[in-house]
Amino acid sequence: MLALCLVGLGCGNYSNEDLEFMAAVPTTTQLAVELPAAIDTVAEAELAKRTHDAIATVNGALRNVLGLVDGVRVYTPTSRTDDSRTWGPFPDANHPGWTWELIVERDPTDPTTFTYQLQTQNAGAVTGWLLFVSGSFDGAGGARQGSGQVSADFKTLSDAQFPLDSDTANLVDLRITYQNFELAGSPVEVTMSIDSVPDASGAATSLNIVYEILADQSGEMTFTLTGNLVAGPATEIVQVNSQWLPSGAGEATMRVASGDGAGLEQTECWDAAFSATFEQKPWSAAEDLGTADACPALPSLAPLAP
Repeated sequence: MLALCLVGLGCGNYSNEDLEFMAAVPTTTQLAVELPAAIDTVAEAELAKRTHDAIATVNGALRNVLGLVDGVRVYTPTSRTDDSRTWGPFPDANHPGWTWELIVERDPTDPTTFTYQLQTQNAGAVTGWLLFVSGSFDGAGGARQGSGQVSADFKTLSDAQFPLDSDTANLVDLRITYQNFELAGSPVEVTMSIDSVPDASGAATSLNIVYEILADQSGEMTFTLTGNLVAGPATEIVQVNSQWLPSGAGEATMRVASGDGAGLEQTECWDAAFSATFEQKPWSAAEDLGTADACPALPSLAPLAP
């Protein structure tokens, strides 16, 4: 995990305007996906496990990007103008020689629109500031109520020899768009795209995820993986759509869109303990289980694009 430990900083009081600038950048928890953990992971339904894995990837990516900003905004801005707030520069205690700076700017012609950038530099290098996270937010709905986008450039840090941790070392970039109108009763809607450098493990080289979470924590997620995911020479595109209740009970469909096994489709339902209650796997009838009547009654949500 990309962790940020700041030194020499103290917490302070914020003005109402400070809070507006801080709220322009989403928090880790604001966009995180919550699904109860499986107690018995060995007996966990196959597509439930894929869903948990995708959620772990989403939440890990949020921590690696927005967690850095979370660590910054607990402190008072170091400088202010009428339409900007700056945090830093300050040293990163976990990575000697590196410093960080967060700048949030408000559009003077549209006071609900903000842009921001989190950048780093190495005191011993001559490359200057390196832009890692950038984004924008339209807060027309009020504090933390609106839509925005976030981008993170891991390749820039890697090329500059920033000491990335093992779980981020082969990431290239990450892009997030989101809508959050909680006060209006609508779900939080997020689209995330992650690209990584291919490795010998055959892991996915790109992951595209769309999800929406209701206030009661029921939700739906569609994720598309590209890589050598099935035994065989071709690159596969695998799409999974999962939906679940606050209890964890849910249903998912997995389809191999292209590559080895193209056209194969699996449907599965599970209960609150994440044990399979219905399984339909046409290429392996021996694994079929139960009937569709065992699937939970799920809320109607807006269709998600794959």
